[in-house]
Amino acid sequence: MLKYIMLALVGVGIYIGVTYKDQIEDLTDSRSMEEVQDVFEDARDQAEDTAGELTDKFEELKSKVQ
Repeated sequence: MLKYIMLALVGVGIYIGVTYKDQIEDLTDSRSMEEVQDVFEDARDQAEDTAGELTDKFEELKSKVQ
């Protein structure tokens, strides 16, 4: 019996989550946090690319000196 009650509660929770997804995200401001996370990921990717380019340039200059 308890198993069926738990299953029903999970089903109701999923229904509420699917139906009111936008309202829940607006209340928790999760969209703005996702945007901030995307900006940080983009900045990290740019920093990694720049570091890779600098490393390549350093190796190239190092090989020319030797």
